[in-house]
Amino acid sequence: MFDPASASRAVLIEVVNVLGAFREQMVLVGVSIPDLLFPNKGHMGTLDVDLAVSIMARAGNAYETIRKRLVDAGYWMESEPTRFFRSVPGVENPVKVDFICGQYQEGGKTTSILVDEIRIGSVRGVDLAFEAADEILIAGHMPDGAHNLVRVCVVRPEAFILIKAFALDERKKQKDAYDIAFVLHHFEPSLAVLAERIRPHVSKGLGLEAYEILKTKFASINSVGPIWAAETAAQQEPALNSNNAPLSKTRRSYFDWSASESLRRTMHIPIAPVRRIRYPAITGLLTRESSSACCCKVASFRFASEGHP
Repeated sequence: MFDPASASRAVLIEVVNVLGAFREQMVLVGVSIPDLLFPNKGHMGTLDVDLAVSIMARAGNAYETIRKRLVDAGYWMESEPTRFFRSVPGVENPVKVDFICGQYQEGGKTTSILVDEIRIGSVRGVDLAFEAADEILIAGHMPDGAHNLVRVCVVRPEAFILIKAFALDERKKQKDAYDIAFVLHHFEPSLAVLAERIRPHVSKGLGLEAYEILKTKFASINSVGPIWAAETAAQQEPALNSNNAPLSKTRRSYFDWSASESLRRTMHIPIAPVRRIRYPAITGLLTRESSSACCCKVASFRFASEGHP
């Protein structure tokens, strides 16, 4: 029997196995990423599996083959938008599997792609997933109870938060802010390293647009990003407080920035100073606190990027 969190993982493992021939053309994105990148840290989880499909998979009858393979494996399909569902023992609602694509296909911009019976909807920012992804191993039980080990490409943290920025800007779903804050809080070894990794993606185009959204949504302690993240985290407080992960005892305070300055200070993570780096006047990832040290705040969050506007 499965619970909602393990059900999503079971379906992910099964889908990746069933569609193994397309592994190089798919990247896992969406809300399952935080738990995969930072396991056992108390992320609230999801019943969704979101796979970004590369333009390379459009050749021939690839999507039709995807449909047939999933249907043969016990999935059923609904249209407009096209998505697949899988029942899992012990879980009331089926796990949803969405296939999405980037907006920019073959030099043009599109809202969706229709191939045979499969309509793949485009999502703004998903193109970034194919610029920053790593292959990882995932082990666990599939819905039929069999244990399996699969390889899957997953979006890196730096691209994940940029993609989530578009979601935060285009809908009112508080969990988008929570997912961004969760990744920022748990990224290791430091947010200075994350800033280095994200910088090449925010110099132009979609990455720069996402970066500007983050600056706006996390502009201050009272901005929508910190407040929505805090409200979402508060809903998970009992589970989070029982988690034995490091720093989990006061998890709500890591997100409840609007409550007090003292709670904001619980977010502080030491970062070694970097010489000759200019810290621009951006409410963002890294905030220089003194000439000898700096500390990071997720709510007041500055990207350290020399020469970046």
